[in-house]
Amino acid sequence: MFSQAGRKASKSKLTSVARVPRKHRRGPLPRPDTLRFRRALAAIAAFALVTAGGLVAAVPTAAAETGQNYIVVLKDGVVDAGAAAAAQQSTYGFTASKVYRSAVNGYSATMTAAQAQRVQADPSVDFVTMGRTFHKPSDPASAGTQQTPFWRQRIAGTDSDVRKALDKGPDRINVNVAVIDSGIDATHPDLNVKGGVDCQSGSPVDVTPVDVLGHGTFVAGVIGARNNRFGVVGTAPGTPLWSVRVVDDAGLISEESLICAIDWVTSTHKDDDPSNDIAVANISIAGGGADTPNCGKGTDPMHYAICRSVRAGVTYAVAAGNAGEDFANTVPATYDQVLTATAMGDFDGKAGGLAAPDCGAVDFAKYGQKDDQPAFFSNFATTSDDKAHTVAAPGVCILSTAPGGYAVNHGTSFASPAVAGSVALCISQRECTGSGKDVMEQYLHLTASYTKRHHDYGFGGDPVHPISGKYFGYLTETVSF
Repeated sequence: MFSQAGRKASKSKLTSVARVPRKHRRGPLPRPDTLRFRRALAAIAAFALVTAGGLVAAVPTAAAETGQNYIVVLKDGVVDAGAAAAAQQSTYGFTASKVYRSAVNGYSATMTAAQAQRVQADPSVDFVTMGRTFHKPSDPASAGTQQTPFWRQRIAGTDSDVRKALDKGPDRINVNVAVIDSGIDATHPDLNVKGGVDCQSGSPVDVTPVDVLGHGTFVAGVIGARNNRFGVVGTAPGTPLWSVRVVDDAGLISEESLICAIDWVTSTHKDDDPSNDIAVANISIAGGGADTPNCGKGTDPMHYAICRSVRAGVTYAVAAGNAGEDFANTVPATYDQVLTATAMGDFDGKAGGLAAPDCGAVDFAKYGQKDDQPAFFSNFATTSDDKAHTVAAPGVCILSTAPGGYAVNHGTSFASPAVAGSVALCISQRECTGSGKDVMEQYLHLTASYTKRHHDYGFGGDPVHPISGKYFGYLTETVSF
């Protein structure tokens, strides 16, 4: 038996909850949040991928006979992925586990390298790759406190018409946004959590969302914390949030869980209920890997899945990473089909670079950080292809929701949801319409145009105020939507 990951799970109904009292967590300065990816060491000797698609001969060692997780992508002409998986399981003697039907036509399975070779040669198979593994996100921690979300003031303005319109109530935005992360605390009264699934096993299981790590809840607040007279206000206040958990009980994120998440998000566009269509998805995960040609066909199933999901109507915002380097070797950041968020620092909610770089009791000057400058940890773009889909957002001293209250954190993980929320707001205001690619291009055009017309809005490091050799993109904005 194997689960059919492409079949959309029903959404859970959440009961009302009591108001959570506002609180802040205090603690030492954390390392910028990051999710780094690795391959199992035992897999290195098992096989290697060639860029043309296929597998080279397995090394004849004992490790080659150890079962590993593989992603099998079937050719588009295969009508029933489940039937194909069952037939190949019987023929080649492996254990098929999860079937994908929406973003990917294929399945995941545990097999040896020799079995993978035989599956690759099957005429119905497009390509086979070994499943990758990501580390869990860091727990949210506080470097201090702040009384207002300066990061939101920075991108929404203090007196703009759009902010006044948003402040009339939290229910004016109705764009479904998926948080592909550690889950969301569904009991948090500052979040409009509609439901979601747990993909940690590789199959979408309908759940009432929970978040034992806190990372996804923090991301969710940046996207859409309600404007309800307490707590914080997100980029797209009150917009519906869908929790898609990809962190397993061991704190790791497998590639099959990420593909499960992308597949489930895509499946919402293929059912009979248009009200649950996910328009925007946030992935605050970064790992080693390069961009792949032809949308990853033949080499990278995660890239392949994202491309097909974008074609189905989903716009993706992802984190650039926190290594202070070119993200050309970071996935999914380097994929051309996603909006890649770098981070900048803002400490007063205003342009101009006049504020002291203080976050509560922590002086960020000792890290070389300045107001309205790139975050000292942020990755950046250097190639023309990567520059074309790069955008910046506040990512230092970010105040947002956490399980049971509120917290402050730092990282491109939290710049990315500011971009996701901005895209949701753009769609809500009908400034961004059409396919996932259309929305992405319109959003990038509007963001660049605003800074070009208002040079004082930007920051040191954007294309109007460039830093040699490092491209951070234009600063996201919601004022013009």
